[in-house]
Amino acid sequence: MINSPRKTSDPTELFRRAADLHRNGNFTAAASLYLQALKLSPNFLPALLSYAVVLQALNRPAEALASYDEALAINPRNPGALYNRGNALRDLNRADEAIASYDRALAIKPVFPEAHNNRGNALRDLNCIGEALVSYNKALAIKPDYAVALNNRGNALRDLNRADEAIASYDRALRLKPTYADALHNRGNALRDLNLIAEALASFDEALTINPSDANTLYSRGNALRALERPTEALVSYDDALRINPGLAEAWHDQARVLHELSRREEAITAYRQALVQGGDAETIQYALASLGVEAAPLAAPMEFVTNLFDQCAARFEELLIGKLKYQAPELLFDLVARYVPAGNLDILDLGCGTGLLGARFHPLARTLTGVDLSANMLELARKRQIYDNLICGELVEFLKGQAKRFDLVVATDVFIYIGDLSQVFQGVRGALRERGLFCFSVEASEEQDFVLTAACRYAHSIAYLQTLAEVHGFVLDMIDSGVLREQAGSDVGGYFVMLRCA
Repeated sequence: MINSPRKTSDPTELFRRAADLHRNGNFTAAASLYLQALKLSPNFLPALLSYAVVLQALNRPAEALASYDEALAINPRNPGALYNRGNALRDLNRADEAIASYDRALAIKPVFPEAHNNRGNALRDLNCIGEALVSYNKALAIKPDYAVALNNRGNALRDLNRADEAIASYDRALRLKPTYADALHNRGNALRDLNLIAEALASFDEALTINPSDANTLYSRGNALRALERPTEALVSYDDALRINPGLAEAWHDQARVLHELSRREEAITAYRQALVQGGDAETIQYALASLGVEAAPLAAPMEFVTNLFDQCAARFEELLIGKLKYQAPELLFDLVARYVPAGNLDILDLGCGTGLLGARFHPLARTLTGVDLSANMLELARKRQIYDNLICGELVEFLKGQAKRFDLVVATDVFIYIGDLSQVFQGVRGALRERGLFCFSVEASEEQDFVLTAACRYAHSIAYLQTLAEVHGFVLDMIDSGVLREQAGSDVGGYFVMLRCA
């Protein structure tokens, strides 16, 4: 005969039994016994605190918060309860309140590395990265061998585009805890930021030997394989990630992008739609679907799409564009313009300046050179060229609105491939140019209509459309030349090089 556990009305005995279950990971049974103890003794402080902890473990943060608040009503100066209360608030996406709770804990117990660390996490939730880094450093000043804080510190440094320092922080964590899969994953992402893709892949693979079922690492591994131009293997890694976590919208989206690049149209459409169902960025996904002909094309690419595209590829942008795609638009546009303008005497605006490839060609003609771009990472590389007098991170039409008659020459290459309707651009440039100023740019060529969104997620424009815009916005068309902008999938991409003069 099996003996059932004897019943008791002693809250202390119930608490002892619950604590045994709690230690053994049986959180549901422990919660039930803690609750029985609290019904008998509502102000039983250890039971209130332990009950809150198991509620958090059971992913019931709102109930955990209520229990912590009851405990703190009894003892408001319990730093552990305040710390755990902060954790519950973070789980509820109430980061500001979480920070306040950590601060109350630290006011009572300043030497509390875990509170400093989690305070940093809450600050990072709020995108207060510099302050988060300060909190992680405080945790490490108290506890230098705190591997979790070193990992989190690495994440903050990576957020600040300090990838080298991030890797050093991850490496310190890994020396303390060699099997720290999360640090290996994050280290791989930082290596990828530095365009050290093979090293990043090795770090992801090492993380997966420790935790082979981590969907996020499998997803990151897929991105590394994609960057190494191993698309078939990338698809396998995305599939593995999605088998583990079918709700991973980013994996669906990037799987779709690879399928799109491989011209596997129907599979790409299915994957894009799955990304949409799982909460992926609707505007970006619908833009990709429009390029495949199954959604209406917008008038321009989503700003987030362009920003993310260039932020992610900044480190390898020039290698990819010049080395692989044989990009020659800056040289061809410069050759067209330089015959007609004096050297060293122009105030020049470089729209969508990127890393400064076009600016470097036009710099000899400039009295001043200004660049504007959406991507902060691209601008950081442009700044290193030391050729620009001003660099602005922003959307170009908005920037142009405040630039009345400031420039003699406005140039752009491979920028209008992300803008279909160019009317606002022409209007803004016309206002920014001085008398007899020049507007010189390239576009991909279309012979069918004003502009069209191609299957490559880029816009192409017709000569007739450019001529109409020039006339409407007060330009004289000095010249349109045809030429090859770059290669794509082994084929030449044809375009137009255009020179307009203010009428």
